[in-house]
Amino acid sequence: IGHLVGALSNWVPLQQQYQWEAFLQRVDDGWIARKSRYYRGAIQQENEHDWGAAFLRWVLEDNDNLTMRFYLVRQLAADLPHRGNDSTLRNARAQARVIGNAMPSFVDLRVKVHGKLEQKDLAAVRAFRKANQEKIGEDLAKTFDELEASLTRVFQEASIVSLSKYLPDIPAASNVDPMLKKLIESGDRSTPAVVCADIAGLLWEVRLTLPTLRTPKSRLGMLDLSLDLEAVLLRKSNEWKPKSAGELLKKSHVLAKAMAGCGHLERWEWERLAPLYAQTTTGAVPLDDFVQQVTNARRAVDWGVGTVRAVYEPTINLFLPFEPLAAGLLDDIVRSSVLLPAGDVVGELFDVSAKSSGVTARVMGIRRQSDIYGLNPGFAVGELEVVTGAPEEIEFSPNKIYALLRAPEDMKPVAGLMTVSEGNTVSHVQLLARNLGIPNAVLSPESINELVSHNGKAVFYAVSPRGSVVMKPSSEMSADEMKLIDAQQRNEERITVPTDHLNLKRLEVISVADLRATDSGKLVGPKAANLGQLKSQFPNRVSSGLAIPFGIFRQHLDQPMPGSDGTYWAFLQATFTKATADRKAGKSDAEIDAYVLARLTTLRDAIKKMTLRPDFSADLKTRFKEVFGGEFGRVAVFVRSDTNMEDLKDFTGAGLNLTVPNVRDAEKLLQAVRDVWASPYTERSYRWRQKYLLNPENVYPSVLLQESINGDKSGVMITTGVASGNPLDTTIAFNRGVGGAVAGQSTESYALAADGSNVLQASSRDAIFTALSKDGGTSRVPTTFHQPILSTSDLAALRAIDGEIRQKLPGAPGIETDGPFDVELGLLNGWVWLFQVRPFVENKAAQSNVFLRDLDPPLAANATVDLSRAL
Repeated sequence: IGHLVGALSNWVPLQQQYQWEAFLQRVDDGWIARKSRYYRGAIQQENEHDWGAAFLRWVLEDNDNLTMRFYLVRQLAADLPHRGNDSTLRNARAQARVIGNAMPSFVDLRVKVHGKLEQKDLAAVRAFRKANQEKIGEDLAKTFDELEASLTRVFQEASIVSLSKYLPDIPAASNVDPMLKKLIESGDRSTPAVVCADIAGLLWEVRLTLPTLRTPKSRLGMLDLSLDLEAVLLRKSNEWKPKSAGELLKKSHVLAKAMAGCGHLERWEWERLAPLYAQTTTGAVPLDDFVQQVTNARRAVDWGVGTVRAVYEPTINLFLPFEPLAAGLLDDIVRSSVLLPAGDVVGELFDVSAKSSGVTARVMGIRRQSDIYGLNPGFAVGELEVVTGAPEEIEFSPNKIYALLRAPEDMKPVAGLMTVSEGNTVSHVQLLARNLGIPNAVLSPESINELVSHNGKAVFYAVSPRGSVVMKPSSEMSADEMKLIDAQQRNEERITVPTDHLNLKRLEVISVADLRATDSGKLVGPKAANLGQLKSQFPNRVSSGLAIPFGIFRQHLDQPMPGSDGTYWAFLQATFTKATADRKAGKSDAEIDAYVLARLTTLRDAIKKMTLRPDFSADLKTRFKEVFGGEFGRVAVFVRSDTNMEDLKDFTGAGLNLTVPNVRDAEKLLQAVRDVWASPYTERSYRWRQKYLLNPENVYPSVLLQESINGDKSGVMITTGVASGNPLDTTIAFNRGVGGAVAGQSTESYALAADGSNVLQASSRDAIFTALSKDGGTSRVPTTFHQPILSTSDLAALRAIDGEIRQKLPGAPGIETDGPFDVELGLLNGWVWLFQVRPFVENKAAQSNVFLRDLDPPLAANATVDLSRAL
């Protein structure tokens, strides 16, 4: 820990590495110090305690650490040695020294008592004494008695009475003082439910009081009280055995408040969540209300686990490549905290909810089925691949069903998906899954670890519209399930993208202000066309832009292609002509795909090096200055792909092709145009198009240049209730900085309900956001979670824009839908900027499939749950 002294500005990451190493030494018999930890002087625990206390006091001098990083600071107090002046522990060390001096064979245990003492060391001392009974004289036997008594006191379970040691140091004027006195006086006579509620209230009050204390020493003492309160709570929560659904709801509320007191939830998050908990825990309530209560309880636990993940996952990922045991740190932290009993209660509530509503999970016979719930309906058969590490290096297959910690941003098509992290419902990956009817569900970290034993098995997987989940070996499929899969494989619905309206004769760069939605698929793709429509209707909310139409791309492909006998276009056409012939000749899809992808790689690399026509370059530079008001390359722009094969009526294509952000350099800008032209020929883009389109070879990319807006916040708005299913609701998901929500980040999400309320559905746990750099490109900026991303005024502004979009877009020329719409937008100093609009596309076949709907039994009219009924 002494290494931290010279790097005060980096104390957070170094502290996490210290905790990580301590965890490995605890679970792996000393880890790299296995053979050296018992050397005399290897660890001077007194020095560690002195330095730990000094370090913690230094941390606690800064109020920002308590308000912005409370959870991490509290974990520091839990994990760093600093209570070294405790007399019981000091006596134990003295007694171990006496025995060690008299019996050299006791030295290892003596060093352990003086070093990192553990519960098992008491048993080791007793075993040593029994094995050496004949060598131990009367005086030494007495010292052994004293040592065992000292260690017993050190390791005795946290008791309510033991908390009285904190009373002398608590300011009498604080609310903590009377609350703690009441707990100490009545705790042993009260029921576990009352004690848990009192402790939860105390934990919350301690958190509120901490910043008001003047000295770091008093703050550290208050943190130690908080930690001991949690220890008592963990024991008492096990004694609290709810006998009804109403008592379960009450316990979930109490433990959620305790989570907030322990820092797993931010203060503002708890203040938003607390009013949503049931005010009554008896009598009959509507089933929908009960399901919502269970959802609220689940959200609290999910956010709490997300806090642990956000703080420790970067450190784990740093060391995971060479030490697989590092992955266990998250589970170790979660299971030693109030999150464990809180999660257990949520599981019990889900069991009640499932029995009442018929929504169930039956997944490979694993435990804790209540931790699994569906997101997108669909069904599939495929090989199950369970990935417990980072998913970025996985080579995804369209024939496999994946269980992952989270879905990566650039995921290729898959047969089915299960993730520990729900991510956000409006990311590009989630929108594609919803669009294509790919079954998608959420499961717990414990569940994914259980699924590892089924890795590589062929499974049948189905998710219902209401969230029931089924996964079983494909060998156990029923006749109806086999017919379902057979019919799916024979009748997979794919669409043909019309190309007869393409206008390839327009060879000039076009201002977005001159485009309308009717130009989509003709001159340019839907991004530029719909942006032009938005600019005409929201002129002050859409930044300036230029579009490079399809015709210019096609004109460039008519140039000779280096290394080939003809043009780029001829090379492309020859590729798909041969693929069609090979398919007719009976070659396998794998062989054909390998050939096509190799050819597309050659084409993509050639396009990236393509010579741009001088007339195009001159026109682009002239129009750039006219539209953006600055010399070419001096005004920062986003360079975005905009093909004729996205944002179709039945296919979204969201996020498949390249966006080059914030380009502020002439040569980089020209190269970005080439790179965007080449991006539809990547393997990922090709495979997604192949899955849904009959003519994926007829892709025409236009390019959109859009002036950069360095927003404070950005995200996505869906003008319908994605979770609720209510078309009058609106779903929004935001992150700080630019590019929010679309890349699968953990977002702050709300349902803007039709009744005017704004319901927090998810809280962001992304500790890094993307910002635009002054000289071009982007930078990664750290952030904290102590304040909401969206303010009350932000939510009001977004609700107003939602109303305008619903009113103005339906019926506009070229807008072929009345909604809902998928809108990318940002906020800068409270002003809403619109970046993109597309139709929101769901897979109606999956939503209406009879087999999937039958997984959800029909709900009785006016269904209720009796909160008083015995479990």
